[in-house]
Amino acid sequence: MNHMPPKSPPLSPRQAVQRALAGRWPGRLLRGELAIDDAFVRDFVGLEGEAIPWGARRAVLQRLRHDLAVVSFSHGWGSPVQPDQEDALFLLREWRAESDLFVFALIDGPFSAAVKGWGWEQALMRLARPTPDVPRFMAEAVVEQTEFVQRLAALGADGILLGDDIAYRRSAYIQPAALRQSYFPYLTLLVEACQQAGLPVVFHSDGNLWEVLVDLVATGINGIQGLEPGAGMSLAGVRARVGPELCLWGNVDVGWLAQSRPAAEITDEVQRLLAPLAGTPLILGSSGGLMAGLPGSNVEAMVNAA
Repeated sequence: MNHMPPKSPPLSPRQAVQRALAGRWPGRLLRGELAIDDAFVRDFVGLEGEAIPWGARRAVLQRLRHDLAVVSFSHGWGSPVQPDQEDALFLLREWRAESDLFVFALIDGPFSAAVKGWGWEQALMRLARPTPDVPRFMAEAVVEQTEFVQRLAALGADGILLGDDIAYRRSAYIQPAALRQSYFPYLTLLVEACQQAGLPVVFHSDGNLWEVLVDLVATGINGIQGLEPGAGMSLAGVRARVGPELCLWGNVDVGWLAQSRPAAEITDEVQRLLAPLAGTPLILGSSGGLMAGLPGSNVEAMVNAA
C-alpha cells in the first residue's frame, strides 16, 4: 500500500514574505504596496470623514489580497509633512497583533538623513565631494537609526523598508564613485544592523538605479522596492542583473494604471511584466504606491492579473 506524504500547510502571508526575503520562491506570487494614500482608502471602501479606522485599512488590504503592510515612520526627505510617530507605533502594533501579514516599518536611510540634516543643496555638495564632517555625520545617523530599528524589532516589526531616494529619472543624483565613498559604506552598516536585529531589509528608491545596482546588492539588502519604469527600470532587466534570489517588488507604472483602460489590457500588461520572473521571489505592486484618484477597479485588475 502506497502512503502519500502529508501535504505541508500553506504558508501564511507573513511566512511567505519571509521566505521571499530569504531569497526563495514562496510558491506563489506575493502582493503589496509601498504606501496607500488615505484618500485612496476612503474612495475604495466608501468612507467619509477625516479619521480612518484601522479596520478600514485592513479591509483594503484584504480586498486586494496583500501579503504585507507598511507602516511609515517617514515620508522621505522631500515631504514637508512627516508621520506622527505615536500613530505609526499604534498601527505597527495593530498589524502585528491582529493580522498574519508581514509588517514592514518604513524609515529613513543615510541619504535621507543627510538631506534632512543639511538641506538638499548642502547634502549633495558634501556627499559629492566628501568633507571631513561627512563620516561623522553619517556614522551618527546610522547609530541613531540602529537604535530605532532595535526598538521597532522589540515592538514586532517583521522587516525594514529603507527609504532613500538617491536617483531621478536619468541617473543617481551623485556620481557613483562619490557614493561609494560617502554613502554606500554607511548604508551597508545600517543594513547589517537591521539584520542583526532579526529584520530583513528592502531598499526603496525612485529613479534610474542602473549605475548603482551592483553597489546596492553588495550592501546585503534582501530586496529592492520601486523599480520605476519611467526611469528605465524593468523587472526582467533587474532580475538578469542581480540574479534569481534578490526579492523584487514593484514596477507597475502608477501613471499608466491611473488611466482609464479595460481590465483585460491591465491583465495582459501585468502578465507580460511577470512572465520572465516565474519561480523567483517577487512582490507585485506599483512602483510608488496607491495614490489619491487611482481607480480602484484598475488596482483590483492588477492584483487579479496573476
